[in-house]
Amino acid sequence: MIEAAVQFDAQPRIDTLVIELHTESRRLRTDYAGIAWIGDRPTAGSGIAGPDYTHRSVDAQLFLPDTHWYDIDALDDVEIQVTAGLLQVAVTARQTQGLVGALTEPSVDFFEHPEGQPGAGVCLCLRGEIWSNLAVSYRVTVLCRREALLRVGDTSGEPAD
Repeated sequence: MIEAAVQFDAQPRIDTLVIELHTESRRLRTDYAGIAWIGDRPTAGSGIAGPDYTHRSVDAQLFLPDTHWYDIDALDDVEIQVTAGLLQVAVTARQTQGLVGALTEPSVDFFEHPEGQPGAGVCLCLRGEIWSNLAVSYRVTVLCRREALLRVGDTSGEPAD
């Protein structure tokens, strides 16, 4: 089976210091958001993803492009929330909705830097099978101790370092 490509368009990351209600401890809250294109990106003229009706598997663990790099040992009390929603399904030649397939519940995990640098980054994990190009809107919230942050993530739009 063919593997589907997944690409990100990140929205601006939001970092805030919050006070936890029960303990009154200061925590770092980071909100990541954007679009994950599964299959092909949309055409510039129409904004619609092309109807590539090919059965493809999706098994992606991808670093968010603007991920911070965290001390994995300091994430013992991290709280994570992830939401995702289907944003776009390619249309058929008759202008009807195409076949979608299925994506399982998205998840988030921390993985070590791919080039061996210190820290672990946030990865969005998507799995399933698709029959057309899709766009998924995602939002990930990470709540952790401030000292868990080793390095601030890149916001230039380039892939994570």
